[in-house]
Amino acid sequence: MKLYADRPPRLAAQLFADLLTVAWIVGWVLLGRLVHELVSALAVPGQKMDEAGTSLSEKMLDAAGRVDDLPLVKDGVAAPFTGAAKAADQLAAAGQAQVEAVSDIAIGLAIAVAVVPVLMWLLVYVPLRWRFVRNATSTQRFLEAGTAADLVALRAMSTQPLHKLVKISDDPVRAWREGDVDVVTKLAALELRSVGLSAKRLTNVR
Repeated sequence: MKLYADRPPRLAAQLFADLLTVAWIVGWVLLGRLVHELVSALAVPGQKMDEAGTSLSEKMLDAAGRVDDLPLVKDGVAAPFTGAAKAADQLAAAGQAQVEAVSDIAIGLAIAVAVVPVLMWLLVYVPLRWRFVRNATSTQRFLEAGTAADLVALRAMSTQPLHKLVKISDDPVRAWREGDVDVVTKLAALELRSVGLSAKRLTNVR
């Protein structure tokens, strides 16, 4: 598989784009992580509320148990303590709900911050990168199979835009049919350059 171009300028551009893509992904992931940490900090009051409610409920239930165990104490004296314990449980539940809500928001925002920009970039970059790899790989295999320059030139006439072909010859098809070496070589070189391969590869297939 041909991942990078032969020609130094295009190779450098591809390496830069790949490194930029990696940096882009890492940067947004780190930013998403920072957003998650900042939003998660909003859950601290809820955590304290949960802890305070749980602690108060335990103490009230313990106090109710102790009052029930006292001699000469009428039944029902522990009811206020039990009621306070239930209220404390509700406070703890509210704290837990707040923590869960903040956690969900933190995760959602982190994913949105990290995934959306990365996905948008990859939707543009990956198809372009894959098209190069596909074209360069197929052309390289074309050459490695012993394909002559005239067949590479024929492919150029079917893939290259007309404004580039007329710069080589006013009638490239006729020149190709007549075996014009100069035109055939230029057409083949044009095709190789367009897919990122060096024209020097033609010396191995003539």
